[in-house]
Amino acid sequence: MKDKNDLFPGDGDFSKLVKKAQRKSLIRTILVSVIVSALLFAGLMWLGTFLMYKHMEDENNYDYATGFIRGANVEMGGSLFNYTPFSAHAITSSTKYVAGVPVPWETREKVFTIFGSSRPVQAPSYSGSGNIEDDRMVMYFQGERLVEFYSPELDYEFVPDERELLDEAGENQVLEMAFSFDAAYGVEEVEEIFSDQLNWYWVDVSGSAVQGEEQQPVYGYEAYGFFQNRDALESAEGFIQQMEWLRDEKGHFQEEAGRIYDVVGGDSSSEEVQAEELEVSGVVVTGSPEELMAFSELPMIRAAVIGATTDKY
Repeated sequence: MKDKNDLFPGDGDFSKLVKKAQRKSLIRTILVSVIVSALLFAGLMWLGTFLMYKHMEDENNYDYATGFIRGANVEMGGSLFNYTPFSAHAITSSTKYVAGVPVPWETREKVFTIFGSSRPVQAPSYSGSGNIEDDRMVMYFQGERLVEFYSPELDYEFVPDERELLDEAGENQVLEMAFSFDAAYGVEEVEEIFSDQLNWYWVDVSGSAVQGEEQQPVYGYEAYGFFQNRDALESAEGFIQQMEWLRDEKGHFQEEAGRIYDVVGGDSSSEEVQAEELEVSGVVVTGSPEELMAFSELPMIRAAVIGATTDKY
C-alpha cells in the first residue's frame, strides 16, 4: 500500500501546477485584452473614419454652394480625394470658360482628420503689377488678369475702361471682359442686350459706403453672382435659392449669406426675393475681340476690365 504522501503532489509539484495555471490565466488575459483593444481600436477607427467622411461630404457640399454664388465666371469642378489611415486630402479644381475654351483656374486643397478637424493647405496667391503713380494696380492670378467690378452706387478716384485694348488683341484670341453698369438692371433686360456673349451676372452687394473711406473695386474672386443658363429668370432663381440655403444652413458663410440676402432683398428683405425683382450691376462677357467691340459704345457701361485671355485654337 502506497504512502499517504504519494496520493497528493508535494509542495514542489503543487507550486508548479499553480504557476502553470497562472501562466495560462495571464496568457488568456493578455489575449483577451489584445483582442478587446484591437476591436476597440478598430471600432474607434471606423467611427472616426465614418465621421470624417460625413464631415467631408457636408463641408464639400457647403463649399460648392458657396462657390455657386461667389467667384466671377469661375466654375468649380470635381474633387479628388487622397486617403491616409488618419486623414484625407480633398483637392478641388475650378475652371473659367472663355468663349467655350477652358482656362484652368484655382486649385484648393483641404485636409480632413478622423478627429473632426479640417484646414485649408494653402490660400490662393494674387499679385499686382504697377506702381504708386499708376491710376490703378492691375491684379493677376495664374498669369491671367483678374476682373474687377465697380458699384454704380459708389464714387472712385479712377474707373477703368479697357475696351480700347481690344484693338491690340490677336485675331485668334478670345477674351473675358467684366462690364460694370451705371445703374442696376433687370436680368432679362441684361440678357437681351448681351445675348450670346453673356457668361455671368454680377450682383452688387457692397452696401452703403463709409463716409471718407477710399473705395476699392470688387475683384472677381470676391464678387457675387451667377452663371447665365438657358433662361435668365431660371438662373436668377437658382442664385436666390442657393442664398436662402446658405442663410439657413449652419456654417462659416451663414452670417454673410444673411447679409447678402438682406442687401439683395432691399426693402422687401422680410419677404422672399423674387427672380423678376433681382437686379444686376454688371456682367462678364466672353468672345473674340471683334465680338466684344460690339459693346464699345454702349452707354450703360461704366467700367470695362479685361480678364483671362486664351487662344481660340
